[in-house]
Amino acid sequence: MILALLLAGATATTPADLGPVPKDVVRVYLVRHGQAFSNLDPEPELPPEQLDRLTELGHAQSKRAGEALGSAHAIRIMSSPAGRARETAEDLRAALGVAAVEVEPRIRSLEVGLNPKGEPDDWDWRIAEWEAGRDPTPPRGESMQQMAERVLVAVQELRASHEGQSVVLVAHGEVIGAFIGLLDGTPAPKRYPPKIRNASITVVEAGPGPMAKLIFSNYLAPEPASAP
Repeated sequence: MILALLLAGATATTPADLGPVPKDVVRVYLVRHGQAFSNLDPEPELPPEQLDRLTELGHAQSKRAGEALGSAHAIRIMSSPAGRARETAEDLRAALGVAAVEVEPRIRSLEVGLNPKGEPDDWDWRIAEWEAGRDPTPPRGESMQQMAERVLVAVQELRASHEGQSVVLVAHGEVIGAFIGLLDGTPAPKRYPPKIRNASITVVEAGPGPMAKLIFSNYLAPEPASAP
């Protein structure tokens, strides 16, 4: 039985493939928020607070992710402070029956800071730096590596208080991608673009060691079969 569970964990590719949580680890389900208005291309001309909302498709994606997490038995759902993440977390909460969504600032989106001109960065400069193999820490901002490390600290703290249990974190594509890169040794500049899909599920387990183990990433719950 033990061997079967170990093999299942080693080959897991969906939440349903996972067995019970080992008693000395915390299992963390990292979910990217569903499609937001800010993800549309072209981006609609809307005020920032509306761009930070889920589209109708985004809510449908989040609800499918909640259904896929039905076997997780998560005891907490924690969200980035962003509106699109909190809306996703609420959709998951309704599916999983967790009492409330908690806001966790350490899984917030990248703090981009100021570009070399001293102006608020619009990502163009930062992306150019990553493409050149650099991972800068701009004024009032943070590096890709620093973002990943704050997520790791949050996960390690969950392990200290939730051994043998599961927790869901709702975050952003670059946050999840940077964290996965930290775990698998990908150089920080190469962690962008993250290619983490909206409402996808990534699973890690944190045990006694200083790092966490990636189980699988970027799982997307299938759409319902269309009626004949």
